[in-house]
Amino acid sequence: MHRRLGDHARFAGRAPEQREPRMSSLRSQCHACAIGIVSAAFAVLAGCALIAPPAPTTPMTPTAADAQFAGISKRYLDEMLELTPVAATALGDHRHDAALDDVSAAGYGRRVALARELLASLRALDPTQLSRAHQVDARLLTSELEYQIWRVEQLREWRWNPLIYTELAGNSVYLLMARDFAPLPQRLHDVGERLSELPRLLAQVREVLDPARVPRIHAETAVKQNTGVLTLIDQLVVPQLGVLPEDERGRLKTAIGRARTAVTQHQLWLEKRLLPEAKGDFRLGAELYDPKLRFALDSPLSREQIRARAQSELTRTRADMYAIARAILPGRPNPPPLPATPSPDEQQAAIVAALELAYEQQPPRDQVFEAARHAFEQAQSFVRTADLVTLYDDPLEIIQMPEFQRGVALAYPRTGPTRRCGHTCANTTRARSTI
Repeated sequence: MHRRLGDHARFAGRAPEQREPRMSSLRSQCHACAIGIVSAAFAVLAGCALIAPPAPTTPMTPTAADAQFAGISKRYLDEMLELTPVAATALGDHRHDAALDDVSAAGYGRRVALARELLASLRALDPTQLSRAHQVDARLLTSELEYQIWRVEQLREWRWNPLIYTELAGNSVYLLMARDFAPLPQRLHDVGERLSELPRLLAQVREVLDPARVPRIHAETAVKQNTGVLTLIDQLVVPQLGVLPEDERGRLKTAIGRARTAVTQHQLWLEKRLLPEAKGDFRLGAELYDPKLRFALDSPLSREQIRARAQSELTRTRADMYAIARAILPGRPNPPPLPATPSPDEQQAAIVAALELAYEQQPPRDQVFEAARHAFEQAQSFVRTADLVTLYDDPLEIIQMPEFQRGVALAYPRTGPTRRCGHTCANTTRARSTI
């Protein structure tokens, strides 16, 4: 249920005053091209979405099938989130904040068994007897359950991707401390409970990962990310110890000590065992990539069809970039040829030359975050002016990427959908950080 296009389209921050996008500088023109690519991606995804018929003019009376579906969906939220407590925290469900996932083979087996039971219950329903909203939700839930089963049984990522575990360990602490959803002493108590379970989780990780199947790039990234959970402890947890009574503070210190030992032991395993033996291929191959793409987009479009659309849009975007280059390069030192109808090599040379000018406008290291905030305001203003998607007024904070998540350029941990209020964080990285 986390893969809905609508969820991604809601990425928004605190709304500044609306303004016309400023396109006077070269950097702004390059931003416009980038925004064009993003908007094209939205168009492709929108084309992939199923088109629902018009809503009925009068609300439907809930049926027995609606009541059954409500029970199935409640069971999913209750039982599946109990099996994945860190994901529950991310979704804003805090009933399991003191627990940590079971990532053993048996633990994954329990998730699959529950998913199969829920799927059987869904398929027993007559969809024509469901309300329009429940028909949509039933399709989404069916797809999500099928994906969970496929991911465990066919993709088997839990056997070869160590990054899902570095993220899990980091989020087990970070999600409890990053937002004030409960009194600090309660959140610190839950952090302590999770840290007490961290040695068990990391031992399970070493048991289920098959080093020979792990791609080397995954192993290298895991080596760099693993100790990030200790950074979180030092930065977010240790400074707050003073708010706890002495007995609670002692228990949390003990849990922190156990966690430090476990992470250090796991780091040695990553460096001495996993990394040297990591021989897997990071390429999934068509047999796995095609169904993963279908699950990700919830679309019947084939990989070839999506690629054709993307290639067409890339051609159009590069033509726009060349037009900008022709407008700004004349008069510059040693400009490349700029014919009206360029060859592929001429087009590429002009685009590279224009981008080199844009690269000269990099902010100093101490102004990276301010530049990111300004770029976000420009992008938000453009999206509102062009009326591309609805932007919500949820507050957004641009922060430095936590160490355990580094290895990508951008991420945005959203407020969980089961929470009624909160803020979204956009994580970015400073120059020379791992990208």
